[in-house]
Amino acid sequence: MLKNLSKLTAAAIITLVLSAVLLARTIGAGLNGMNLQNGDWVTSTATGTKDANILLKAGVALGGLLASAQEDSMYYRLSAINGEPLRLNCRYRIEGRDYDANWWSVTAYGWDNYLMPNSQRRYSFNNENLIRKVDGSWVITVAATEQPGNWLPIGPAGAPAWRKSTSHDFDLLLRLYTPGEAYLNTPRSAPLPRVTREDCQ
Repeated sequence: MLKNLSKLTAAAIITLVLSAVLLARTIGAGLNGMNLQNGDWVTSTATGTKDANILLKAGVALGGLLASAQEDSMYYRLSAINGEPLRLNCRYRIEGRDYDANWWSVTAYGWDNYLMPNSQRRYSFNNENLIRKVDGSWVITVAATEQPGNWLPIGPAGAPAWRKSTSHDFDLLLRLYTPGEAYLNTPRSAPLPRVTREDCQ
């Protein structure tokens, strides 16, 4: 009797785990189908609107995006450059200028969608704290080792490695609060930062 009960319990646990994995993959696949591409950056015009379907709402809940209404904010995510996933052993260069929004920021997140622990306690740059060139443009260097200027540290995610289900080690999120017409009406071509991979170790 106890042996059969143990087998049933083990089968139930395995079923629950497999169901959770399949659900997460289904949500991820559904989200990919709703994405709009702007270069290597990806966004969704349904996020934060009444048109968001159940898969998008589930993805926002799982990812912790906490999306507000679309007219109040737009989010662009980048996890690969020319199809190459972002890696912790590489150094990246983000170049840009000001964007048509009341406030914007660039943040690095681990593959687990959480901020990556680092000794600098620096997780993002925004339009108010960047060191700029004379012409107003700026450069952010994303790397695990210290860099001059606007250095955005990256490192291992806080979650255990066995939970990783993504091909990238981290991603970048561009937030635009009260975005201009280009982001609301033509998100595929609105101006965004340029990200290039400089080298890898």
